[in-house]
Amino acid sequence: ANRDGNALTRIIIRDAGGPNEIARASRRTDYPIAAKSVYDWPRYGVRWQHWQLLIELAGASPDALMKANEEIRGSPERAAA
Repeated sequence: ANRDGNALTRIIIRDAGGPNEIARASRRTDYPIAAKSVYDWPRYGVRWQHWQLLIELAGASPDALMKANEEIRGSPERAAA
């Protein structure tokens, strides 16, 4: 697994407006998240609960999110931290 971070995840976060914007927008969802946690996504992956928000904010595809998580975790089955 890639513990140094994942470039695709960083691009998705950037395209979504950055960690602060993601945290702000997440407050209107059932899964609010702190900006501090968003900074951890390139190392640990994005939990599925936040995918819809990233699809809306960044125009990310489910395939891109799955690919980014697989690169980080090494397999699609491993749970996010």
